[in-house]
Amino acid sequence: MPPPPHAPCARARSNSAISVSWPQAGTTTDLSGFPMRLSILLCSLVLPLTAHVHAEDVLPSVTVNAGKVDQRRNDTVAAIVVGHEELIRQGDRTLSDALKRLPGITIGGTASGTTGGQIQLRGLGQGYTLVMLDGVPVPPGFSLDSLDPELVERVEIMRAATAQFSAQAIAGSINIVLKKSGKRRERTFKLGASGSHGMPAGSATVQWADKDGRLSYALAGTLAHTGRRGLFDEWNRAYDADGRPTVVRHMPLTERVTSDTLELAPRLQWALAGEDSLAWQSLVTWRRLASRRQVVETSYLGGHTDYPDNDATFRQDSGTVRSDLHWLRKLGQGASLDMKLGLDVSHRGSDYLFQGVSAAPGPANVRRVDAGVDEVGVQTSGTYRRTLGEGHALAAGWDAGHRRRAEFRRERQLSPGGPPVLPDEDYATTVRRLALFAQDEWEVSARWSLYLGLRWESLRTASAIGGAGPVDVRAQVWSPVLQSLWKLAGKDQLRLAVTRTYKAPQIFQLIPRPYLNDNGNSPANPDNQGNPALRPELAWGLDAAYEYYPAEGAMLGASASLRRIGDVMLDRLYQDKGRWVATPVNQGRAQVRGIELEAKLPLTALWAGAPALDLRANVARNWSTLDAVAGPDNRLDGQLPWSANLGADYRLASKPLTLGGNLHYQGGGPSRESNQLLAWQGARRELDLYALWKFSDQLRLRLSGANLLRQLERTRSLYADGAGSLLRTVDVSSYRTLRVMLEGSL
Repeated sequence: MPPPPHAPCARARSNSAISVSWPQAGTTTDLSGFPMRLSILLCSLVLPLTAHVHAEDVLPSVTVNAGKVDQRRNDTVAAIVVGHEELIRQGDRTLSDALKRLPGITIGGTASGTTGGQIQLRGLGQGYTLVMLDGVPVPPGFSLDSLDPELVERVEIMRAATAQFSAQAIAGSINIVLKKSGKRRERTFKLGASGSHGMPAGSATVQWADKDGRLSYALAGTLAHTGRRGLFDEWNRAYDADGRPTVVRHMPLTERVTSDTLELAPRLQWALAGEDSLAWQSLVTWRRLASRRQVVETSYLGGHTDYPDNDATFRQDSGTVRSDLHWLRKLGQGASLDMKLGLDVSHRGSDYLFQGVSAAPGPANVRRVDAGVDEVGVQTSGTYRRTLGEGHALAAGWDAGHRRRAEFRRERQLSPGGPPVLPDEDYATTVRRLALFAQDEWEVSARWSLYLGLRWESLRTASAIGGAGPVDVRAQVWSPVLQSLWKLAGKDQLRLAVTRTYKAPQIFQLIPRPYLNDNGNSPANPDNQGNPALRPELAWGLDAAYEYYPAEGAMLGASASLRRIGDVMLDRLYQDKGRWVATPVNQGRAQVRGIELEAKLPLTALWAGAPALDLRANVARNWSTLDAVAGPDNRLDGQLPWSANLGADYRLASKPLTLGGNLHYQGGGPSRESNQLLAWQGARRELDLYALWKFSDQLRLRLSGANLLRQLERTRSLYADGAGSLLRTVDVSSYRTLRVMLEGSL
């Protein structure tokens, strides 16, 4: 997809070149990069405004305080750190809503919240983006919708891999760090209420922290109830080889979802002798989810599906306990040993009931499925670090884990004469991983710093399932990493990174059990089945960035990336006993490319007497091509081509009031999943606004509105072969959410 035809920005992207010359002694000012800086600024601030003009093109955002900007500027390893205050600014109740405003991050699913919650970097999810909680990869099924931003201290976005963390990060990694024990007394509370399309919601949050001698302790907790409604307006149309319509069906689906969540995050930290410390951190979550979906089908041509009038109810209770013990030992002579031992236990039980009525005389389909998952994981990691002089440090360590997942499924046909169902199934999966790494961080000179790393990672997945043979998949990857930072004349700098990363198959992709659709099986809506012969995808990556820091807390940046991926996992579509089935297989290579522009401009830092206005903008453009799928639009995994944010915060001088907002955009467009199947996703535009009134240092009132544009979201799937074609269209309604929150401290 070509860039939008905005002459100044399009020329800046295509014609700019970076020329580097080392300054002569005594040089105080360098304006050689001014055209590039101006181009970055104009593109970052102007492109988000085009979201309502161009169909499926455009641009993410972030505000970072001055200390975080300085940290980002000086670190050799490229990372964006976003603090707690920024995450809670808009009053979001789920972390996924707050993350969508950060640089380069998109969230899979719809604005109405009816599906998704998958974090994506470079427009890619499904294992391409590594998500960690306190440095530990989250297990499959982890949902950001169950994590309150109030429990998060900061989020670290790393576009390039490092040796210390898992190399399963082709698109990059995101580390979510929970709140730590404070060094001062804290007693805070937040009470909130909201409504969306007639569905009420409420929340209560408390933060309690203090210090007693060498012991620091903290407890954060939140209790929340949420509700939402959704409308999926689906049409199915089929055509014969001559283009004549053979099927026209309207299948509107209504959904109602409620959720109750309790989260607790206790932490204890002891200051031991010398500079040693011992910390215990836990996260306890409990969630009850209930939903009901109903479909009443109308057929205008070609007859009905098997069950045109159907509804389904789903109930799920889940609980998770994560606990980490962290010991830091100072060894003298600039050496230290940092070790962590963690345990997590989770249980999820669900009950699903499907009731379908046939259009023709015949049996109804009343089917109940009881399922449950129990998972236990143990992980340990350690890092030995030693300084070799000023600005030079070596580190080496290990990262190991053992996870066991047991799952059962009991399916019963409650109406006589109904369709056959799958037999009862129980299976257990064990995942073992071991990684060894070493890294060298070296400030070679005042202007040049270097990071070299090497990581060896081994992964083994073993499963046993009734009625099928055992699955035993092993993989190991060597991952060299190089990152470098050059500080040029004045306030400019360049970054470069070369990485080796991979993407391992997920558990459900390996286990050869079928997942059947209840109704309307078709090439555009197939069943799914795993493939135990899947191999990991391996990738080489190259990242380059230019950054300019005109003042404290201000930043302009441009970055570009390239990934070459082998053994790409794609779905193979086929028919089995009259039903369409999709199964993942390794098929050839892919190439991923991307550019990002970013601007952070607090006006008070740029000139004296300016209004207290902070501007921020971010634009990301992503491309990918698959060798195994004919173009055009042969993008990887439905990659989002554009994303953007344009945001601002304004503090009134005459009143204790702060106003702000953010315009978020995710571009869509066509994506060819195979030579026969073409998918299309519409653009998403979301406007969020907030107002914060500060009564005193101890009491504040926050009002916010989310998804104020209420944009209809659209997806299309087209399957075409020599015998004809099938078109499936789904329009999803979204609704605005209004919130009020009272915040105080004691």
